[in-house]
Amino acid sequence: MVRFSIADHIIEWQGEGVKELADQTPNYPRFYTTDSDARPRMRLCFDGEVTPPATEPLLTHDYDLAEGRCTLRYYKECYLLTLWSGDERFSATLLCPTAEGAESEPLYTYHTNFPTSAPEWRYLLDHLMVFAYSLATLNARTLLIHSSTIVHSERGAMFLGESGTGKSTHTRLWLKHIEDCRLLNDDGPIIRTDRPTPRVYGSPWSGKTHCYNNQSVELAAMVRLRQAPYNRITRQATITAFGALLPSCLPTLQKRERDLDEICATLSELLAKVPIHLLECLPDEDAARTSHKAIFG
Repeated sequence: MVRFSIADHIIEWQGEGVKELADQTPNYPRFYTTDSDARPRMRLCFDGEVTPPATEPLLTHDYDLAEGRCTLRYYKECYLLTLWSGDERFSATLLCPTAEGAESEPLYTYHTNFPTSAPEWRYLLDHLMVFAYSLATLNARTLLIHSSTIVHSERGAMFLGESGTGKSTHTRLWLKHIEDCRLLNDDGPIIRTDRPTPRVYGSPWSGKTHCYNNQSVELAAMVRLRQAPYNRITRQATITAFGALLPSCLPTLQKRERDLDEICATLSELLAKVPIHLLECLPDEDAARTSHKAIFG
């Protein structure tokens, strides 16, 4: 058994070989915790016991990964996620019951047949974990936001946008041209709004950039990027800001009304406390200085 603290939520892996599996990845060991007393938010059992319901799913959602594909089946009492590698040589399944556990048990207990002897399929394990973690923490005002996040003067700025819009490019410009900066996470940072002020956390999921920081800072602002032949930043009104944030939340949790309601509740709390901007920009130094000035003055 091994435990992680991810955005201050205790996550537990249980099963033979789980410590060895985590040790062979570059991202999970940084989130180990020795806290053995706190009730886990989620326990993931690597026990191979994945038995789907006998009923037909309420909804089936197929989608592609960069190097594979997935099918997510929604049932009344659970979710069933199946992942395949791009060459179809490998597959794994995750079963997520929706019922909460007893007080003496983890809040949620999920099961997977992902083999602990297969660290070479880490990208599929990461996707499995992102879904499981996001589902288990959804009603705890916790969201994983697809973004690149910079820290300046111990406050965070999150840059959002569709793939290819230049999130990572923009944060690299900050690192190059703005003093007192560091990268917190380049793909999957986590926000929590159930704190006195919203905070952004590093996570084990940072895309192609090995940036797995087990740290958190106060969230100063969020910025949606849009490519343009000029540099201009505009603070967004609430409705526009909501539309700017929702696409960067996990889309598989937006298919079911009750999950979407939880996402919207967290975003509403966020919008009440954190400014949201639109940055129309070029990939240049002036763009970084323009966004820095708007966020940090």
